[in-house]
Amino acid sequence: MAHHYNDLDAFVADLPRLAERAREKLSTQPPGVFGLCTTQGRNVTVRLLEGGRFELAGSAPDEAYDCALVADERDLLAIINGEQNPVTAILFGKIKVKGDKLRLLALARLL
Repeated sequence: MAHHYNDLDAFVADLPRLAERAREKLSTQPPGVFGLCTTQGRNVTVRLLEGGRFELAGSAPDEAYDCALVADERDLLAIINGEQNPVTAILFGKIKVKGDKLRLLALARLL
């Protein structure tokens, strides 16, 4: 059963478990730097390393990401919780994807 996250902090705290669960799928992805950026000014950096390992850190707003999702925290949580279709959210401008959109697939493996 999927978890329901009440805030971004709860999701970020659960990322190590999610990454371990998805490690085999993540191991096929090239390394990269991903950002979860809220319009409220919160930035979380996920660095995908060789072999499906990852590092998690806060970041500066000007950090260079291979791919970043930018959204209101509420909209980001709706996608994470499966309450909002990510493609629909992108099409209607609720989420912006900056950088290499194909790299978004690697980040999606965590969900």
